[in-house]
Amino acid sequence: MGAMFRNLSTIGLPLSGRPSELIELALSFGFDSMDIDIVDFQQQAEVYGVEHARRLMVSARLKSGMFHLPLDLGADDEAFDRDLALLPKRLELAHATEALRAAATVAPTSADHSFKDFFELHRKRLDTVGDMLAKHGIMLGLAIQPEKDASEGKGGQFINTFEGLLGLVAVSHPSIGAIVDTWALHVTGEGPDMIAKVPKGRIVEVRLSDAPRDVPGGDLHANQRLLPGDAGTINTAAVLVQARDAGFDGPVTPWADRSAVTGRGREKIVKLAGDRVDAVWREAGLPIVPRWFMPVAKENATVFGEPMVAGTE
Repeated sequence: MGAMFRNLSTIGLPLSGRPSELIELALSFGFDSMDIDIVDFQQQAEVYGVEHARRLMVSARLKSGMFHLPLDLGADDEAFDRDLALLPKRLELAHATEALRAAATVAPTSADHSFKDFFELHRKRLDTVGDMLAKHGIMLGLAIQPEKDASEGKGGQFINTFEGLLGLVAVSHPSIGAIVDTWALHVTGEGPDMIAKVPKGRIVEVRLSDAPRDVPGGDLHANQRLLPGDAGTINTAAVLVQARDAGFDGPVTPWADRSAVTGRGREKIVKLAGDRVDAVWREAGLPIVPRWFMPVAKENATVFGEPMVAGTE
C-alpha cells in the first residue's frame, strides 16, 4: 500500500496563475501533487500534443492529483448526454497524464425529482460513467454540499450527509467512491468514525478545512470554510488517522473559501496551507518524506524557462 500525499488544488484554495507559477509554489511549499484542469489540459494537448501539455508536471516530478469531472450528474438529459459524449476523450487524456482520481459534487436538492427518482437517476448515470472510468483505471469521488444555504428554497432534499452519500456509493459502480471532507463532517455533525463505513478502497480524496469556533456546525455557510488549523475547531488529524487505518493512499487537499484567504498573496496562501497540512501530518503521526527538490520561491524567479512572479494575485 502507498502512502497519502499532500495535494494542491487551485479550486480548493482557490488560486489562479500560469501553470509554471503554480507548480513552483507547490514545489516550494511541500506539496507532492497538484490538481489538473482536464478541460484546459485537453485544449493544450490538442494544440501542442500530450507530451508538451504534460511537460511542466513531469519536469517537476509532481504527481497529478484530482481533476474535476466535467459532468453534472443531476443535469437534464440533454445537458448530461452532451457532456457524456465528450467524456471518453477526456478520460483518455486524464489517464495519459496519470490523473486517476476525479471529483464530482452531488446536488443537495432537486426541484424536478422525488428523492427516489433522483437517487435512481444518479445510480444509473454513475453506472454508465463508472464503466467509462474503469477502462482507464480512474476512480470518481463524490462530495456533498451539506450547508443550509446550499439547500434552502431549492426544491426537495436529496443527499446532504456523508451517511446519505455512502448509501449511494454502496449501490454504485466499483469505480465510484467518496470524498472525505472534514468540513462536511463538521457541518453534518458526523464524526471521523464514519470513515470506517466507506466501502474498502473507495475513499478517493481527503479534504482538510477548519470552521469558526463560535458557530454550530448546522448553522455554517459555505463562505465560513477556513484553512485547516485556522481556528482549531475541527480535529483534522483524527480524520487522517481514520483514513490511514481505512487503507487510504491518495491525495490530501487543503480547502478553504475564497474569503478565508482574501488579501494574502498567492505565495503566502500556498506556504500557509503547506505548513498547516504538515502540522496535521505530524499530529496524525504520519511520516513526512522530504521532496527530491526544494526550491525557494523568490521574486521574479523563473521555472522551466517561464517567468514566475512570486506573491502576486
